[in-house]
Amino acid sequence: MTQVPELMAAGVNAAFGHDCVMDPWYGVCCDYMLEVAHMGLHVAQMTSQKGIRQCFDAVTANAAKVMHLQGYGLEVGGDASFVLLQGRDPVEAIRLRANRLKVWKKVKLVEETAEVVARLQLAGRPNTVGFSRS
Repeated sequence: MTQVPELMAAGVNAAFGHDCVMDPWYGVCCDYMLEVAHMGLHVAQMTSQKGIRQCFDAVTANAAKVMHLQGYGLEVGGDASFVLLQGRDPVEAIRLRANRLKVWKKVKLVEETAEVVARLQLAGRPNTVGFSRS
């Protein structure tokens, strides 16, 4: 059986996806593709830094190519549909299952969520913690 990393290394456009958000047959799915990328990196054994970035591509740019989406990406002339994540890079986004801060669809802001902040209740320790890499 050929593995996803080998397909990608050979130039094959490999993408991850699923066919449901919530239905009677598979009630644990959601519309958050970072979850699909997170599961994919474990199943395909792509847990290296490079592999995690490839999994991010598999649910974003590669998936857009599979679906023949026009105007995808942050390019001049694109349709300005994108998600702003609470993470500094694809690895952090998948590792932390980054919060969707804002979602734009064709220039229009359609969703907004407050930043997630972890608060600690431990004597002698800082009262907040960030799980991002400094």
